[in-house]
Amino acid sequence: MKFLRLLSIDLQQVFTRRLTFAVIITFVIYSFAGFGFVNDEYIDVWYIVNIAVWGSTAFFALYTIPAFAFSPALATDWQSGASRYWIIRTGSDSYTLSKMFASAVAGFLTHFIATTLLMTVLAFKLPLFIKSTTTEIYEGLMQEGHALSGIILYIADRSLKAVVAAEIGMVVSVFFTHPYVAIAAPLGVILTVSRLFYKFHAPAVLDLAYWDVMPVNTVGESIIYKFLLTLFYTILFSCIAVYGMRRKIAHE
Repeated sequence: MKFLRLLSIDLQQVFTRRLTFAVIITFVIYSFAGFGFVNDEYIDVWYIVNIAVWGSTAFFALYTIPAFAFSPALATDWQSGASRYWIIRTGSDSYTLSKMFASAVAGFLTHFIATTLLMTVLAFKLPLFIKSTTTEIYEGLMQEGHALSGIILYIADRSLKAVVAAEIGMVVSVFFTHPYVAIAAPLGVILTVSRLFYKFHAPAVLDLAYWDVMPVNTVGESIIYKFLLTLFYTILFSCIAVYGMRRKIAHE
């Protein structure tokens, strides 16, 4: 019960002006990336959303802004002394896991809401889907007449990357307790690890920078694959964060 109470408090803190600001910034970045194509012939909402999310700005929108929404919370609590209060009342493991889960929710909502808002705005001017323009598995749904479902699932798919980015920011802040580290860490960590995976021929299935190009045959396979990969990283980072917090407290 203590954990659930703590988690409810953290989730309430997710829905603050920081989340709103993160959503707005993501929306603005994707708008600049995609709106230049609005007047092109035979352009639909799907094409522009895909261009925006795949563009060079997507790395910033996916791997930095989601962490801004909530990942600095632990560092801020620690610097203000609030962490010690909650750890005494609930235990370090519950405190850390609650922060990790809340950061995951904040990361997903940041990207999902912003991209869905972009899709909604574009839908006032453009059709959702006209023709196939990519190799994305979700286009199969669109071609079958389920354009809205296909785009929403694609947005959710990409938003799972934001979940992992936000969790990286939180787990790094356990070891380097500064809010700005929590925001800046995900992009550097993901790109560095991706480079190491490439150099040492590690399994590409674990590479966050390219996990959306893994071979899948159906929408169901894609959803399950991305969910399980996100779950794997969530468990991994949560274990690291719990270990780091225990060590941090032991050396206080």
